[in-house]
Amino acid sequence: MRKLVLGLDTSNYTTSVAVTDADTGEILADERILLTVKQGEKGLRQSDALFQHWQNLPDLLERVLPVYGKEICCIAVSEKPRPQEGSYMPVFTAGVHAARILAAQTGARLVLCSHQEGHIWAAAHGNGIDPLSGGPLICAHLSGGTLELVLRETDGQSGVSYTICGGTKDISYGQLLDRMGVDLGYPFPAGKSIDDLACRFAPEGQKNPFSRVFVQKTYLNLSGLETQLKSPKIGQTLSKEAAAYFAMERIAESFCRIADAACEETGAANILVTGGVACSAFLRRYCKNKGYRFGDARLCSDNAAGVSLLGGAACR
Repeated sequence: MRKLVLGLDTSNYTTSVAVTDADTGEILADERILLTVKQGEKGLRQSDALFQHWQNLPDLLERVLPVYGKEICCIAVSEKPRPQEGSYMPVFTAGVHAARILAAQTGARLVLCSHQEGHIWAAAHGNGIDPLSGGPLICAHLSGGTLELVLRETDGQSGVSYTICGGTKDISYGQLLDRMGVDLGYPFPAGKSIDDLACRFAPEGQKNPFSRVFVQKTYLNLSGLETQLKSPKIGQTLSKEAAAYFAMERIAESFCRIADAACEETGAANILVTGGVACSAFLRRYCKNKGYRFGDARLCSDNAAGVSLLGGAACR
């Protein structure tokens, strides 16, 4: 009988369930439901997101448990946003409570981890990176509410440690793109809509009208770019496609600047890029010659596959 791992993740905007094989690392099931945000709104309250998770979890579990339930030996779940003391968000309690109920019923081992670790494991899958070994690694977590550069270090005694070594001093790329997209009339989350617009535009020598993002070593501030995007002049002189292109260009170049600075400061040879913003075709194209390792686009957005893979490693 196979040793299968059930993974659960209840993040800000996605309810996710996955099943992986602990021995082979194969992803057998990857089921998700995106939380519903009302037209024109730019996010969800934690209480509303938590309610939706409880509505979604039974539907997702009914898709996988009849098929894989008898072979599940471990249940892994994200209990907090980051692998740091004091990290907490109410939405993750939905997944934790469901996992505890299932573990008590089945006798399966319960493994707790963070949402960010799940992202790292998912991005590393099939990317030639072992999250548990190797030299210093910069993990760039670029998502709806997060813009962090995390230094992962390993040693034979204490295992794996994670230290924030860069990121944003105000808002994240995802927040900037979502706000821009909603202002342009697209539904939340709007990052993909902005990315699609940007990829359709050819600048043909046109100068970027936006000032460069303020960067200081491995940290940046995006409020200046956000202010420029709200300027009436921009809406009058630029098409949606042009505004999206030039905004994405400033985002991509600022990311490269802080990522390269982080490598120089930490001595890390590799950068693993994950999170919903890492799905961007524009960003991937801009960074194609940088040597960064982007996770599979399907596994960069919020998912439980990485959580399940981490659980499998703990069970081996």
